[in-house]
Amino acid sequence: MAKKITIANSKGGVGKTTISSMLGYYLSLQGYKVLLVDTDPQSNSTQLISTTFYKENVPDYITFYEGLEINDLSKAIHKVTDTFHFIASSQNTVDVSNLITKKNEYTLLRDQIIKFEDNYDFIFYDVPPTIFTVFLNNALAASDYFIILTETSNFSFEGINDMYDTASRIHASVNSTLEFLGVLVNMREDDEEIIGDLNTKYNFEDKDTFFQTYIPKRKRIAKYMTSGMFNRKHDSIIKYDRWDKEIINIFDELTKEFLEKIGKD
Repeated sequence: MAKKITIANSKGGVGKTTISSMLGYYLSLQGYKVLLVDTDPQSNSTQLISTTFYKENVPDYITFYEGLEINDLSKAIHKVTDTFHFIASSQNTVDVSNLITKKNEYTLLRDQIIKFEDNYDFIFYDVPPTIFTVFLNNALAASDYFIILTETSNFSFEGINDMYDTASRIHASVNSTLEFLGVLVNMREDDEEIIGDLNTKYNFEDKDTFFQTYIPKRKRIAKYMTSGMFNRKHDSIIKYDRWDKEIINIFDELTKEFLEKIGKD
């Protein structure tokens, strides 16, 4: 049975799409069978996957909404590689609200995922950047774990409690197996003063709360949204570029810590 994970924050601009996609893809490179589900109507992870693997020749995806609409989400699974599969989003994802009833308002996604989750080791949900959506509620209800992603700003850190409270509500009402895996710091500044001030307030060394691996603020990661992720099938520069190699090394450490946290639980 797959381990299902939602990576989110109540604030936007923290890089959840990039990190969800890259962590999922990197795990697939280690031999794990991974499914990434884009539940965000903005479709950013769909854009990232398309740019990484297809450039101009983007497949005609069956979308997340279309799979739910026919009551068979498995029809929307796109096999990118043998170990990395994907469900795409589009603007019609907003119409998921039309499929919601009082009975399934939290379980619409879970009722579909349970049909094929045994085919995967990990399933990641990319969700919109707000806590007030049917998409986040359904993703948390269909998850085993949640990770709160934050950047190094007080604005972003203020979203941690909101996100945790939302997940706690889902845990109490519809998904008693949902567990907190940790806060992951993305786009961490190299400014020691900023980090020092935040560390005084939040204590980054608390391993039960924070991932000890962090994602530094790098232009290369931001560039992946337009150029595609590392290890691209076409014209990959990862083998020759020290900035890409730095990102690969970071995700190697993050993957190890992620697997350790899953194993400890």
